[in-house]
Amino acid sequence: MKKRLIGLILAVLLIVVFSVIAPFEGLDHAGMISIGIFLGAIVCFVTNVFPMAITCLVLMVITPWFGIGSLTQVWADFGGTSFFFVMFTFGLMAAMSVTTLPQRVAAGLTKISKGKGKPLVFGFMIVAAVLSGFMSNFGTLIMFCTLITAFLTATGRKPGESGIGRSLMLGLPLTCCAGGLIAPSGTPGNLIAQSFFDTMLGETVSFGSWFISYFPLVIVCVIIISLIMCIIFKPENLPQDKMQSVIDDVKALGPMTWKEKAIIIIYVLTIVCWFMSTWFPVLNTTVIAAIALGIMFLPGLDLVTWKDVARESDWNLLFVVGAVAVTMGCVNTTGAMDWVVDKAFANVANWSTFMIFFIFNIVIMILRTCIPTAPSTPAIFTPILISVAGVAGVSPIALGMIPVIWASFPMLLIYTEPIYLYTFAYGYYKPFDLDKFGPALSIVMCIVLSFLLPTMF
Repeated sequence: MKKRLIGLILAVLLIVVFSVIAPFEGLDHAGMISIGIFLGAIVCFVTNVFPMAITCLVLMVITPWFGIGSLTQVWADFGGTSFFFVMFTFGLMAAMSVTTLPQRVAAGLTKISKGKGKPLVFGFMIVAAVLSGFMSNFGTLIMFCTLITAFLTATGRKPGESGIGRSLMLGLPLTCCAGGLIAPSGTPGNLIAQSFFDTMLGETVSFGSWFISYFPLVIVCVIIISLIMCIIFKPENLPQDKMQSVIDDVKALGPMTWKEKAIIIIYVLTIVCWFMSTWFPVLNTTVIAAIALGIMFLPGLDLVTWKDVARESDWNLLFVVGAVAVTMGCVNTTGAMDWVVDKAFANVANWSTFMIFFIFNIVIMILRTCIPTAPSTPAIFTPILISVAGVAGVSPIALGMIPVIWASFPMLLIYTEPIYLYTFAYGYYKPFDLDKFGPALSIVMCIVLSFLLPTMF
């Protein structure tokens, strides 16, 4: 409460001060106020004064009071295709969550691995990461967490004592976060960045281009994370009788129903169409998601209910996607962002390309630990880095992707990241287990990305 109150007071003071003091050289009154709003937004994000959606919505509607745009235009700009794309993908995830596919996957992995700990860790991590690329990170985490805890209980693994329990429960949030980077649909932060590329640059990274760029990187990272888990925590093999009980439980479910098969077929066809949109623009990704969800509600099919969709949808993130582009767009239209970049990064053009990417990777990787919600990271930093890229003479999409990546790879602190806290509550791992590899792996990633990103886009 104290932290939130201090954040609220500071945010209000920033907006008030920047609205009453004389404009700095090169800025007009609207530009000054937009800087105050931008700084106030950062304070609210970091101190979690309000839910992130409320912060974005409030700042969005007060900007016209200060002469930045009109309220009519604000409402007209709210949402866009990103808002509806996220809403439709939440609906698709809701349909997938009512199937028995996750339980069948767990039984299949158990059978293939023959109950050996290391193959089980690799199998669960890779499957969770891939699914997270096309579903909500947190939704995938909850689904697999429920599955894995039931799996660990059924096999007699005890919290705090089991190596495989520690590996799976700490590895799961890591791989779900990483998997969100696979496709634009993986996490709202991806779509926030895409909206900035569209509004500030007039460019869009296609579904196929995004996948081709990031899928290999994510798979390599997940393999490395799984390997680290196996080396540090030494997952034990499962007793044969316990392993068989997991397989028998799924056999008792019987064959998949026609509704489950229909949901999986629709989901697979949706992903195929998303890929095809790379070459056939008529296959708009948002329209495809809407049609797929609509089919699931057809009379006679009724594969999902609205209650399922409402339960699985993260309305906080949904409204963040709708509001953040409007809020940050107001800052950009006043020229304030260009002014800040020109003053703070005037000499960045003299840096080497590697140094530009390395410094911003390090800075954002560290600052990410202060930001409790992943979409805040691209919301704050992507527009800044797009503007910096114009001064530095590097690809604005490549530089603007740095916040997107670190939104998906928080590896320094457990306590500021809700996706860790969810699995931590089960007691299978300790807070400092992440420190055994997180900082070192983060530095290695900064170096690799500084070489890789300039050539990816």
